[in-house]
Amino acid sequence: MGKRLDALMGRTKPVQANLDALFALPSAAITLQSAAGLTASGRAGVCYKPPTGQSFDDMQAEVMKLLAMEGGGTLRSSEDSYGYHWVVVENADTEALVSQVHLVNSSLSDAGWGPQLLCSVFGIGPAPKDADPADGPPAIIVPSTEYLVYLFKRGTFYPFVPDGKEHRSTDKELKLKSLLADDLVIEQDLDRWFPLWDLPLG
Repeated sequence: MGKRLDALMGRTKPVQANLDALFALPSAAITLQSAAGLTASGRAGVCYKPPTGQSFDDMQAEVMKLLAMEGGGTLRSSEDSYGYHWVVVENADTEALVSQVHLVNSSLSDAGWGPQLLCSVFGIGPAPKDADPADGPPAIIVPSTEYLVYLFKRGTFYPFVPDGKEHRSTDKELKLKSLLADDLVIEQDLDRWFPLWDLPLG
C-alpha cells in the first residue's frame, strides 16, 4: 500500500503535470454521451493531502473564495475516511466545472503546494433518455456512477468504475479506455489505475 501511495503522490519519477489536459473533458463528455449513453455528472473533486500549518489553511480558504466567484455552481470541502481532503465542485455546465477544477489545481500548484495534490476526479453517469449528443452534455446534475480520474503528477487520465463495496468493474474501465483514447491522454500503466473508494462525489 505504501508503494502505491508513493506512486500516486508522485514520489517515483514524476512527470510534469499538464493541467491544460483537463480542457479535453468537455469533448470527452460528448463522446461518452454519443457512444455509451453517459454524460458528465456535474460533480468533480480535487483530492490532496494537506500539510499541517496555518499557511496551507489560508491558501485553501483563498482558493475557496476564488471558486465562489468563478462560474457559479456550489462547492464544499470534504474529508474521506482515509484522511484525504477534497474540494468538491458541483456545476451543471461542464466547461465551467472543468475551469473551476483547473483553478484549484493551478492555484495550489503555483503557491508551492503541488506535492500535496493527488488527483482530480470527475463523475459521469447515465445521460437523460431525451438528451441529444449534438447539444453537448445536459445542463443538469446527474448521479455519479462512474468516474474519470486525472493524475496530477502524471498528467494522465484513467476510468474508475466501482460496482460494489471495494469492488470495481475492470471490463467497463477498459471499454471506457478504448472509447476515450482519442479525447484524453490515458494512463497506459494499468498499475496506476488506483481504486478510489469512499469518493465524496455522490
